[in-house]
Amino acid sequence: PSMSVAVVDEMGYDRLDQETAYRLFAATFSKLDLDLDQIGEVSVALVDTKTIRDLNLKFRNKDNPTDVLSFEVDGPYGEMVGEVVICPPCASPEMGVEELVVHGALHLAGMDHGQDFESSEMAGVQGAVMGELRDEEG
Repeated sequence: PSMSVAVVDEMGYDRLDQETAYRLFAATFSKLDLDLDQIGEVSVALVDTKTIRDLNLKFRNKDNPTDVLSFEVDGPYGEMVGEVVICPPCASPEMGVEELVVHGALHLAGMDHGQDFESSEMAGVQGAVMGELRDEEG
């Protein structure tokens, strides 16, 4: 069974369909040389500002909204890889919702960026994935 992707749109965002989400996860995991046939289920939840603020407080002890949170469950080769929670209203103009999916997918695959995202290896991989996706779209 190859990777399955679920999109849970809790706020009527309507601009991220299951096919797009699948393409984003597949491009990210492929870039990291993960075997898509071995990857379990991933999900993306699109939530409002209050919901992501509550999650950020509960899980990271930060009482403010954020653009993306990643929750690893079983890891890449587990049955349920994890969930990426995105707050579209919190997304910056520089990093839209699609790039936040890639960012979250990198976290689910075990990458991290510490305090300085821009100079991290993760930022380089994220940029490369986004570049490849843009090339595919023409």
